[in-house]
Amino acid sequence: MVQRGDTYSRLIAWLKLLLPLVALVSLSTLFLLSRGSQTSQDLPFAEGSVPDSEVVMAPQYAGTTARGDAITMTAQRLRPTGEREGELEADGFSATMDMTDGSHLTLDADLATIREEEKGALLQKSVRITSSAGYEMVTEKMRTALDRIEAETLAPVSGEGPAGRFTAGRLKITSSGEADDVQLLFTDGVKLIYDPKKK
Repeated sequence: MVQRGDTYSRLIAWLKLLLPLVALVSLSTLFLLSRGSQTSQDLPFAEGSVPDSEVVMAPQYAGTTARGDAITMTAQRLRPTGEREGELEADGFSATMDMTDGSHLTLDADLATIREEEKGALLQKSVRITSSAGYEMVTEKMRTALDRIEAETLAPVSGEGPAGRFTAGRLKITSSGEADDVQLLFTDGVKLIYDPKKK
């Protein structure tokens, strides 16, 4: 009886030593497995995509030209093109030009490429031009300055104005001199369908 008691006591002593070791090994294995699965999910974005930190949502810009005309620009989203430094791409671009004489001009485009060095932008995809003089026009491509009142279509333009509907191969928006008014110049085959109901 004494011998069996000694064996039982020794078994209990070994189990007290082995069970904590087994538990410790099990816990360390669980931690290692959890760390291994976490590292595969730590990629912030897929290779080749644009990081969210480089995309600006709903940006706004306001400035004044040397003549005192106010220019306000907004977009739905702005991001770098990645093609060259200082070149940005804007979705849902809109620019409003409020002239010192009280007139205003609005340029809207689905897509705009802004070049900071040139202080200009290339508008593409459903470019819409609205003037307080009563003109509403559309074109597919247009180049515009961002620090002065100067723009030019790079594709035919069509629309309607005070005299009726018209088409033209080119539209140039310009202002020369500090006292001159902003002018809309239509060239390259202007065709006008006169509407006598309009005054």
